[in-house]
Amino acid sequence: MARISRTSLLFVSFAVALIGPRMAAGAKRPAAPPPPSRMEKLARVLALEDTRNLGDGELERYLRDPDRSLRRRAALAAGRIADPKVVPVLVELMNDQEPEVRQMTAFALGLVGDRGAVDRLRASLKDGDTAVRARSAEALGRIGDKRAGPDLAAFVLGAIPHGAAVVTVRGDDPASASDPWVELRLGLFALAGLKDQVAAESVLLVGGKPRFDWWAATWTAMRLELPSLKPLLVSAASSSDPYSRALAARGLAALKDPGVIDTLTGLARDVDEQVATSALKALGVLADARGTAVAASTLASTSPIVRRAALRALAVLPGDRALRARIVPYVGDKEPSMRGAALRALARADGDEFALVLSGLDPDPDWTVRADLAGALGDLGGEVGASLLFTMLKDPDPRVLPAVLEGLRVARGQDATDTLRRHLEHADPAVRSAAAEGLAALKAQGLGEALSAAYRTSLPDPDPAARLAILAALGVQKDAAARATLQEAAKSDPARVVRARAAEVLRAAGEADPPAPGPEPRLRPAADYRLAMEPYDTNPGLALYSPRAILHTRRGKIEILLDVVETPLTTRSFVDLARRGFFDGLSFHRVEPNFVVQGGCPRGDGNGGPGYTLRGEIGQRPYGRGAVGMALSGKDTGGSQFFITHSPQPHLDGGYTLFGRVTRGMEFVDQIRPGDVIDHVEIWTGRP
Repeated sequence: MARISRTSLLFVSFAVALIGPRMAAGAKRPAAPPPPSRMEKLARVLALEDTRNLGDGELERYLRDPDRSLRRRAALAAGRIADPKVVPVLVELMNDQEPEVRQMTAFALGLVGDRGAVDRLRASLKDGDTAVRARSAEALGRIGDKRAGPDLAAFVLGAIPHGAAVVTVRGDDPASASDPWVELRLGLFALAGLKDQVAAESVLLVGGKPRFDWWAATWTAMRLELPSLKPLLVSAASSSDPYSRALAARGLAALKDPGVIDTLTGLARDVDEQVATSALKALGVLADARGTAVAASTLASTSPIVRRAALRALAVLPGDRALRARIVPYVGDKEPSMRGAALRALARADGDEFALVLSGLDPDPDWTVRADLAGALGDLGGEVGASLLFTMLKDPDPRVLPAVLEGLRVARGQDATDTLRRHLEHADPAVRSAAAEGLAALKAQGLGEALSAAYRTSLPDPDPAARLAILAALGVQKDAAARATLQEAAKSDPARVVRARAAEVLRAAGEADPPAPGPEPRLRPAADYRLAMEPYDTNPGLALYSPRAILHTRRGKIEILLDVVETPLTTRSFVDLARRGFFDGLSFHRVEPNFVVQGGCPRGDGNGGPGYTLRGEIGQRPYGRGAVGMALSGKDTGGSQFFITHSPQPHLDGGYTLFGRVTRGMEFVDQIRPGDVIDHVEIWTGRP
C-alpha cells in the first residue's frame, strides 16, 4: 500500500481549508423556518398555562409581542400560572398603550398576589381608562396590602356620583359588559379584601349613617364583620332590595350581637323566601334561645324551602322539648332533605327521647337521610348516640360513612381516634378522606406511619382529594415518618396540586426549601391547544359560534351559554362529558338557597368526578345570578361537578372557573330541590 507523506497531508489540509468555505458558499442553504403564526403563539400560551410553566422566558416574549391580543392573552395566562417571577414583566406591561392589555395585566397581578406590584397598582387607580382603574382596585384587594387603604378609599369616594346623599342602586347586573357600576363595585369589594377598618368606615359611613343602599355595599359590610358598620346592616335590613336584606341578615349574625334578634325575627318572616332562609340561618349562628320560637313559627310557612331552613335552624338553636310534636311529622316527609333536617332538629329538641323515636323507625331508604341521622347522633353525643353511630359503621353505602365518622369525632372527641385511624385503610377514597380530616381536626399524634400508608394506598386514586386530606393530617404530626412522606409527596406525587400542597405543608413546618412542583402526567384527555384557541382566530372564513349546553330536568330546560374563549379547556371537557352521556341521570346533590345548586357528581355525594382533574381557568367575569362555575376540592382540582349561582357571589370571583352563564331557565334553577335529576345534557354548537 502506498504511503502518504506528512508534507502531502499538510497540503491536502490547506487545500480543504481554502476550498471548503468557497464550496459551502456556493451550496444552497436550507430555508429558515417561517416565524410562528398568531394561532401557533396562542396555542403555545395555552400550553404553558395548562402546564403551569413560564417556559424559560417564552411567556415573557409573548407578553412583549407586537400583537395586542396576544399580549392580553399572555397576561391572563401569567395570572393563572401565578409564578411571582413574572411580576416584573407584568408591572412593565402596566405601561402598555392598549387599555385592554393594561386591565388584563392588573387582573393578572391580583391573581399572582405579589406585594411587589402594589405601588404600580396604586398608581393605576388614576389610569385614564375605567376598566383599568377598576381592575387595579380589585387586584389591590386580592393582594391585601394595607398600604393601599387610603388610595382605595379615595378611589371609591371619587367614583360616587356627585350630589348623592345616599347612593341607591337597583337592577345592576355584575355580568354585563356595559355595567356602569363596575368601578364603584370592584372598589367596594377591594375594601372587603383589604380589611382596613379606617378605610372601610370612611367609605361606607358618613356621619355614622350609611352612605349606600346597594347590595354591593351590604356585601362589603357583611364580609368585614365590623361592629362599627352595624348601622349600614340595620338599614339594609329594611331595604326594598331582597338581596340586600338577605345579606344584612348574614352580616348581623356575624357580629354576634344579641341586640339584632328583633331585626332577624322580622327578616325570618319576610315574604321573600331567600331573605327568610338567610335570616333563619343567621338565627342559628347566634344560637340565642329567642331564635328557637322564631324558627318554630316559620314551620307554618307555605314555602318548603323556608320550612327546611327552619328545621335546619332548630337543629342548632337551643332545644325546646315542646316542639317535638311539631317536628315529628316531618320525619315522614316525602322529601329526603326534609326528613334529614327533621331528624337533626328532633335530636336537638328532645335528645332524651330521640333514641326511642328511632327505635320505631326502619332505616331510611335514602342514604342522604341516614347521613343526616349520623350528624344528629353526633350532635346528641353521649353513650346512646355513640353506640348507634358504631352500628352505622356497617351501613352498606360508603357514602354514609364520612358522616358517621364525623359524628363519632364530634360525639367522642379523642376517643374516636382509633376508629378514624382504622378507616384510613378503607377501600373508598371519600371514607379515607373523611378519616384523615377527622384526625387532623383532633390533632391526634403518633399517626405518621398510618397516614403514610393511607397516602400510598391513595396514590392510584384519579381524584387527589383523599391525598390532599391526608397531607393536612400529616402536617399535624411531629414524627419522622410523616415528614418523609410529605417530602415524598412534594417530589413525586402524580398530581401537581398535591406536590404543591405538600411543599406548602413542609414550609409551614419550617422546611426552608421544599421541592417546587414540576409537570405532571396528564390524566385527562389530551388537549389540542390550537383547536382550543380557535375562537381567537379572526379568519373571516371561520364561522363564529357560541355553544350552548341545555340541561333537561323535570323542572324545565336550563340553557347555558358556554365561554369557549376564556375557558377553552373546561368547556371542551364539559362538552365531551355531555356528549358521552356522563351527566345523564346524575342528581343535584347540593342545593343552598340564595347561594348555589350543584350537580355533576357520579357518586351523588360531592366526592366524585370524571377520573381526571382540570386546571383552573380563572377569568374576569363575575359570579352574578346564573353564573355557572366549576366546583373544586382545592386549587386546580376541577372535574365534572358544576354549580349555578342563585345570586351574586363576589367571594367566588377569581377563585373558581366561571365557564358559562344561564341565558334561559333561571326560574327552573330556582325550583330545583336536593336530589332532582339531570335527565340529559344537550349540546348545541351552531355547527353541522
